[in-house]
Amino acid sequence: MHSKLISIILLAISSVILTGCGSVDSELVTRPSATAPYSNQEENLITLGQKLWSDTSLSSNGAVSCNTCHVGNAGFKDTFKNPYPHYVQMAKAKSGLESITAEQMVQFCMVVPMKTDPLPWNSKTLAALTAYTEKLRADFASAN
Repeated sequence: MHSKLISIILLAISSVILTGCGSVDSELVTRPSATAPYSNQEENLITLGQKLWSDTSLSSNGAVSCNTCHVGNAGFKDTFKNPYPHYVQMAKAKSGLESITAEQMVQFCMVVPMKTDPLPWNSKTLAALTAYTEKLRADFASAN
């Protein structure tokens, strides 16, 4: 019983560390109307996105990557099967967004679990991570 309680407490602490406390202004993760996304061939963006998925240098402490939370498709809820935009509980809880795009989800993860600034809206990095997130979502949906 004691070890189970310790496990629950450690899980709660790690959840707070990974997701942070407080709220996120939805404007911070929503593309400004005057900006255009980086454009390239989808295959090139997916290939780069797959590499960036494990890049810990994107986080504020150099220790967290997208793969930290999602290794082997961990951390994805059933809603991840749905095409974007869709409901994401963490985004709703932290920013009030009822529905989120793949691009917003990448930005949200930069701000919350990775505890850094959002990526530049016209960046190749944002476009690549968004394309790879969309691919993962499609693969997840077809496998589940």
